[in-house]
Amino acid sequence: MMHIVQVANFITPTSGGQRLALNSLAHEYIKRGNRCTLVFPGKTKSEWSDGERKCVQVPGISVPLSGGYRAIIKRKELKRVLIELQPDVVELSDKTTLSWLPEWCRQNKIPCVLFSHERASDVVSERLPKLLPVKRVFRKWAQNIEDHTDAIVCASNYAAQEYSRISHKVHIVRLGVDHMVFRGSAGQAPDISSPVVLFAGRLSVEKRPYLVIEAARHLQLQGHNISFLIAGDGPMKSSLAASADGLDVKFLGRISDRAELAEIMASATATIAPSPFETFGLSILESLACGTPVVTARTGAGPELVENDCGEAVASDGAAIAQALLRIFSQDQNRLRMRCASRAASYSWYSSAATMLWLYSSLRNKNLRAAA
Repeated sequence: MMHIVQVANFITPTSGGQRLALNSLAHEYIKRGNRCTLVFPGKTKSEWSDGERKCVQVPGISVPLSGGYRAIIKRKELKRVLIELQPDVVELSDKTTLSWLPEWCRQNKIPCVLFSHERASDVVSERLPKLLPVKRVFRKWAQNIEDHTDAIVCASNYAAQEYSRISHKVHIVRLGVDHMVFRGSAGQAPDISSPVVLFAGRLSVEKRPYLVIEAARHLQLQGHNISFLIAGDGPMKSSLAASADGLDVKFLGRISDRAELAEIMASATATIAPSPFETFGLSILESLACGTPVVTARTGAGPELVENDCGEAVASDGAAIAQALLRIFSQDQNRLRMRCASRAASYSWYSSAATMLWLYSSLRNKNLRAAA
């Protein structure tokens, strides 16, 4: 049995893929008899149990222009928490203000594994003002991690490219999907005579939700009767709603109930995942598990999931997305949806966690042998 401590910045009760991955992996760790604790930033320090694992909230600063995210900057407080928790392994989900942690873990003979949820270069180019001198800071943070972390986990080949210089430390661990929730029978078979297209994700610039509006406009101008659903919330919501005026686009807001989201996905004719920066694409996998084909960006990790027989990977352009949707609608829908479900069938959180636990056990045993 191991005590795995997950340490993360930039997660909230309503955040998306990273939080889902941490929660799903923790559930599987605990099912196998391990202990798991989540440490993350908040306004004040507090502790509670979420029913499975212990949650420790450490005071963190509010990150400007982030939509409500916080970051831990007080090292002393985090060190104290970790000393009290006595982890066997630290699973680090941050490359910024916590980049010092791998070195501290090494000094204290605790294996530390970075879980790389996004590429730092994408964060710099997309989320930070161009005039800020941040590249040097990010490079220093990256060097700290590369020098001292015991291993780096990436969910795709695209994510792993960031660490090509230290590829011997990189382990590619594909993420999973809950097949009990996301399955073809979760919704009604779509009516191809009235197609419905879904976007499910955060309404922020790196997710490219405005391309959904562009695709809807292209298709309407061509005379196609296609409805679009946008499930999610974020800083672009108001501007997207304004640009969608006059189009058949409905905003559903953030859907926290996973079963409800699965039903909507399974009922859609297709989904769009247009971000060129996905390091895996959980919503892509969930859509495929529901039997729903996906149009994704041809850069990023999307094409690693979306093969030609279950969707298309195209340029990040509204017109290209629109044409890809029309090609999908022209196919035999029953066969297409069977191929989509088959593509997702081998992905599970059980398998993801098993690989992670194998890695953690190997690192822990290595430390024990070194100490003997």
